[in-house]
Amino acid sequence: MTDLILRPYQVEAVKAFLASGHATIKAAPGAGKTVIAIAIARALRESSPVICTLVITPTVDLVRQWEGFFEKYGFDSAEYRVVTYALAARRVDQPEFWGGFNFIVADEVHHLAEGPVFMYILMPIIDAPYALGLSATPPTDPENAALRVLPVVYEYTLDEAREQGYAAPVEVRPVGIQLTDEERERYNELSVLIRAAVNRAGGNLGRAATIPVATRTDPETGKNVNVYGGQLMTERKQLVAGAEAKFEKLEELVYGILGLTDQVPPNGNGEPPTRLFVWSEFVNALEKAKETLNRNGFIAELVTGQTPKAERRRLLTEAWGRDFPVLLIARIGEEGLDYPEVDTGIIIAGAKTLRQNIQRVGRLLRLNPSLRGKVAKLYILFASNTIEERLIEIADTLT
Repeated sequence: MTDLILRPYQVEAVKAFLASGHATIKAAPGAGKTVIAIAIARALRESSPVICTLVITPTVDLVRQWEGFFEKYGFDSAEYRVVTYALAARRVDQPEFWGGFNFIVADEVHHLAEGPVFMYILMPIIDAPYALGLSATPPTDPENAALRVLPVVYEYTLDEAREQGYAAPVEVRPVGIQLTDEERERYNELSVLIRAAVNRAGGNLGRAATIPVATRTDPETGKNVNVYGGQLMTERKQLVAGAEAKFEKLEELVYGILGLTDQVPPNGNGEPPTRLFVWSEFVNALEKAKETLNRNGFIAELVTGQTPKAERRRLLTEAWGRDFPVLLIARIGEEGLDYPEVDTGIIIAGAKTLRQNIQRVGRLLRLNPSLRGKVAKLYILFASNTIEERLIEIADTLT
C-alpha cells in the first residue's frame, strides 16, 4: 500500500467537502482530483464502520485507472466499484444497485449536464449520504441541476497551480492552413445542409435534443432528423480534420520541434524535447498522420481506445521518448489520464468545446520536477475559415 501524501490545497479541498457532504471540487487539470477523492473516502471510512464508494466516470479506460488508484492506496475490492456514466444511466431505476453505496463520486461531473439521460443519475446522487463531483470545468449556469445538487465548495485554479509550482505555463501557438478548392466546396455544401437540419430540428441536435426531436423523421429526407444532422456534422468535422495541408504542416512542425531544422524554434527551453504528442478526435486522421511521419523517417506510434492495456502502458511509460519521439493519441488522451513528462503537444483536429481543450492541455500541466521553470508548448493546427477557428478563441484562457 502506498502512503497517501496530500499537497496543502488537497488538504483544504478534503476539509471543504467533509463540511458539506454533497459538493463539487473544482480543480485545474493535473491538480490531483483523484487523490482528493481517495483521501475523502479514507476519511469517511475512518469515521464510519461501513463505507462503500461508487465512482462514475466517462470511459472504460478511466474505470481501470480509478481501480488502480483504489488498489494502490489499500482499498479492498469490496469497498468500491467504478462504472461508466453509460452503465450508471442504465441502472438509475434499480435501487438495489445504488443501495449498497454511501459515497458516490461523479468524476468529470460536467457530464451530468450533457443531456437528459445522464441527468437522471442525479436522483440516486441526491439520496446518497455523501456525494462528490470532480471537474476542472463544472457547469457555469447557477441554475444547472448538477450544480444545485453538488455545488462547488472549493476551487483550485490553474493560476494558483502555476504560482505554487504545480503546473507549467503554456504557450499556445495557432497554425492555420487552407482547405483545397475541392475540400472547401464540400465544406460549404455540408454547412448548408447542417443549417437546414438544425432549423428543422428546432435548433437542437445531438445530446441537447429533446425526446420528440430525437425521434422525429425529417420530411425532406425521410431520415431521423437527429441522426441525419449528427451525421452531417461528423462528416464536416472529419473533412477539416483530414485536410491535406494539415499533414504537410504537421511534418514541418515535427521536424522543427525535434530540432531537425531551424524553421521552428525547438521549445524555448534550450533543447529539443524527447517526447511530443499529436492529438485528434478522429483515428483515421491519426492513422494518416502516422503514415505521413513514418514515410518521412519518423518513428511514430498510435494509441487508441482499442490498444490493449499492456501495450498502451508499454508505449506510454517505457518506449515513448526512448524508442520513438512522437505519440499519436485519440480520445484516450482527454480526461484524467496521466502521461510521462512531456512539454510539447500538437492538436490536428478541433474539439467541440472549450472544456475538451482544457482537459487536453491539462496533459501538459502535470506536476513534474523537469517542468519547473519551463514553458509547455501547444500547437493548434486548424483550418482557416472553418468551425475549427473557435479553437483559437480559447488560446488566451490557456496562457
